[in-house]
Amino acid sequence: MYVCICNAVTDRQIREAVACGCASMRELRARLGVAGRCGKCGPEARQLLGECAGCPLEGRSAAATPEPVTVEPPVSRAGLAGATDALSGP
Repeated sequence: MYVCICNAVTDRQIREAVACGCASMRELRARLGVAGRCGKCGPEARQLLGECAGCPLEGRSAAATPEPVTVEPPVSRAGLAGATDALSGP
């Protein structure tokens, strides 16, 4: 199930990250981008973090770490206006 719609993060990804050592919301945000934009997923992510703390993920080594996801900050409308001006040319 998707927990963070803004960054397309699922409950499974959160469980994997916790099983691989993420122990705080700050670490989840850094690794997956959870609650880094609108924040509506924060309570659900925090609940999963609490439920999964100390639980190894079935079928995976606790030493394995998932690939970090690069989360880019949202583009401001002012930045978009400049981009469209550059595309239109002189």
